[in-house]
Formats: sequence, C-alpha cells, structure tokens
Amino acid sequence: MRSVLLLFLTFHFSLLTSSARSIQTINAEKAREVAREQVIWQDRLCPFSTFALDFLKSVYGKSNYKGLSPEQVVYGWLLRPEVWKDEPMIYIPETDLQRQLNIEGEYAKFSELFDDTLGYKLNTLGSDLPERMRQMARESSAAISLDEKVGDIILLTRGQLFQPRPADMEPLPAWRVEGEILWNNIPSWAILLIVTAVVTLLVLFLGKAMKRPLKTV
Repeated sequence: MRSVLLLFLTFHFSLLTSSARSIQTINAEKAREVAREQVIWQDRLCPFSTFALDFLKSVYGKSNYKGLSPEQVVYGWLLRPEVWKDEPMIYIPETDLQRQLNIEGEYAKFSELFDDTLGYKLNTLGSDLPERMRQMARESSAAISLDEKVGDIILLTRGQLFQPRPADMEPLPAWRVEGEILWNNIPSWAILLIVTAVVTLLVLFLGKAMKRPLKTV
C-alpha cells in the first residue's frame, strides 16, 4: 500500500507551490482536482475532500488553515512534513494541558510536542506529580485527544492514514462525489441554518396536523 501511495503523491510532486507565508503545498487549482480522487478512509470509499476535511477538523478544529484548503494541508504534510511540523495547527483548547506541555496559546506545533532529551512530551506528562496524579493526567480526555491528533499526523506522514482506491474497486458515481464535495464546502453556520429551518418547518407542519379535527365515518 505504501508504494501505491508514493505513486499517488509523485504524480503531484511537481505541482508544489508556496502560499503567501511560504508554506509549501499544491496550488489551489490542483487542490480542487485532487478533492475528487477517491480514497479509503475509516473503512469506506469517499472523495479525498472528505478525508482531508475530517483530518483538518480533527487536528486543527477548523475547515481551513490560514487560507489553505483541507486538501492543501494534507498534501503539505505528505510532501513536506519537515516544513509543516513547525506550523502551529494542533488544537489544544485545555489551558491546563497547554501549561503542562509549555505551549503558548491554543495551537501547538508538532515539533513542540517532542523534546530532544525527554522525547514525546505526553509520555512524561505530570512527571513532577505523585504517581496516581501523574497517571490521571496522562489518561485525561484532553491528553488522549491530543495523542490521537499526533497519532493521525504520524500515520498520515507514513502513508498509513488513508488508502488510494484500489484499481479493482468500483469507484463512486460522479454525482455522489460531487454531492459530497458540495456538502463539504458548505460552511458550518449554513448547515446549522438549514437544519434549523427544516426543524422549524417540521414543527409547524406537525402543529397544524395535530390541530386538524378528525374526520368521523
């Protein structure tokens, strides 16, 4: 599978560009193209757009990173991890965990979570605390969530987080791919507005239906 992924990436390697902040990744036009490629993610076949969006929301908590699309972020990590490891994009909302890891603000760099002497900082979390409290710190939901984000990044850079669609697997129909990409690009506030409108209409409809007198035979 690793060799298949290398072929998948090599095709796009010459299309590397730099953003305004000199973060190397594919350009916006190529990102729109690769969004339609199909991959296996969480045991299902889906557009690359869906995988990339899920990855970025999980790690960063938002649907774009400083003007870059999810596809550009994923390709950046795949092709230039040595650049992206120094981008502050791992979301850590818990202030206690920020303090324990010596992270300033809500976003950490991948490189900040590793120490030349101690190694992976989460493995030494709470080392100055009593054993029971140290274990509680490492098993907290915040620490587990962060560890999952770090793990996803490592798996991504190793080519193990998703799999390109095998040649012998039937592809998704074009209409489904386009529909999923369209849904992925709808802002969260718009989705909330649509859901609210649907629920409101449903409540009004049910309210009118309940007020109608029953017909007698």
